[in-house]
Amino acid sequence: MICHICSRAPNSRLPFYCPTCARSQLYQLRVENARILLEKELIGRQIEDAIVHGASQEESTEPDKATRLQDGASRRWALQIATTRQAESDTRTKALNDRIKALKTEIKNKQTEVSERKAVLSRRQSDAESAKYQLAEREAATLASIQNNTKRTDHLWHSLHSKTAEARIFLCREAASLYGLRQKILEKDGRPKEIYIIGGMPILDLREMNSAQPTHISTSLANVAHLLVLVSHYLSLRLPAEITLPHRDYPTTTIYAPSGSYISTENRSRLSRPRPLFINKSLPVLSKEDPGTYALFLEGTALLAWNASWLCRTQGLNVGSDSWEETCDIGKNLWQLLVAPPAQASTLTRAFSGRDIQTKIKAAKDTPKTTIHRTKSFPMLGHYSHGTSHSFLGASEGTEFMRTWKLPNPTKVVDKLKSTLLGEMASAEWELLEKQEWDDEAQESVKPPTQLPSQEPVPAPGPESQSGRGSEKDDISRAAIGSTDSGERIEVNEEAMKEHADPSRQKGTSGWMKLRSR
Repeated sequence: MICHICSRAPNSRLPFYCPTCARSQLYQLRVENARILLEKELIGRQIEDAIVHGASQEESTEPDKATRLQDGASRRWALQIATTRQAESDTRTKALNDRIKALKTEIKNKQTEVSERKAVLSRRQSDAESAKYQLAEREAATLASIQNNTKRTDHLWHSLHSKTAEARIFLCREAASLYGLRQKILEKDGRPKEIYIIGGMPILDLREMNSAQPTHISTSLANVAHLLVLVSHYLSLRLPAEITLPHRDYPTTTIYAPSGSYISTENRSRLSRPRPLFINKSLPVLSKEDPGTYALFLEGTALLAWNASWLCRTQGLNVGSDSWEETCDIGKNLWQLLVAPPAQASTLTRAFSGRDIQTKIKAAKDTPKTTIHRTKSFPMLGHYSHGTSHSFLGASEGTEFMRTWKLPNPTKVVDKLKSTLLGEMASAEWELLEKQEWDDEAQESVKPPTQLPSQEPVPAPGPESQSGRGSEKDDISRAAIGSTDSGERIEVNEEAMKEHADPSRQKGTSGWMKLRSR
């Protein structure tokens, strides 16, 4: 039957866990032991009765010898049997006692183990209760501590980034100051005209390169390229089109297309060749003598201008239009980025809709953060870069910021610039000449014209030279790239700039004429 304590059926193969099971297991052995004891007692009585009865018979009568001998043998045999059975019973009793002792020891060990487990369970329960005591308050305190540490770290991170941005701004403005980047406002036809100077030389608008000298173009582009590389290094930005400055066995400045930039030399040689940023001939002559080099040079200048516009957009400067004409005005873009005083935020920030403002206010109330909130055109020189994880330009925030740009494609800028310059060269065959120029044209077959001390000769812009409108610029270029006897750089002649901005020659009355190539 099933034990009422451990609820198990009796089984000889299973260990004992309670006294009732052990008692039930020993019940049969105890019954058998009692039976053996009763048999022993019965046999002992029989032996005693036999001995007493034999003695009485010997005293009363003397049977014959044969009968007595037979009775004696029977008694000895019965005694031997009783002795053997008693020995067997003692052996079984000893084995049972040993088994009982082993079971008692095992039960005691199990009880000790159960008590130890109960103690462990009670201790674990106590530990669990202690761990759960004021758990919500402790979790809230720990979470608040972590949030405070996070806010403190964010604040330090933003402070360090702000200091880094200030250092970048200082370095960029100092570099622009050392390069002499400045603005001059001159009069032209009664209207002010802005001219931007770097290294003592005017920065050319790409649309005016037809009338400029090759040395002026090459020097101006080289100065701009040097400044762009230096500023991008200070801002930790990688320009889309890689600029290669002069170095050992590489005397000139070049620029690569965005698809061929920042790759190994072996792979680059198979993709594209660098675009030159220098020429040794005027653009009209170069377009006729070497159209391939002319196309590469125009592409290089357009990529350089596009790099400058891209750099301005990354630093939040987006106050002008996004036309290709604004891209070609490199000097204006660099001056507004590096030299011009920062504009007021009220004039640059774009208004948000009421719903967006409410959303931003609600989000700020829910999760206060110390992030730098920026708009599309707010000045943030030094913030976005490729060198820090804070305000990383390649992250999601920077990608969303770049999606708002409307910067024209470099290919579009190249096409527009090429069509403009070629159209200007095609229409430059007709020009209004002065009376002195008519006289010079008439005397050309006799002797070459000599330069008068009171008036500069104005060479006709033939398709090979195209220097009629660039004579004053040539003087400026020669003055800018030359040096004085004391070794100091010559500054730009103010009067030459005024003449360049406002040519005040008297219009002739001889009408228009088509000049032949000279």
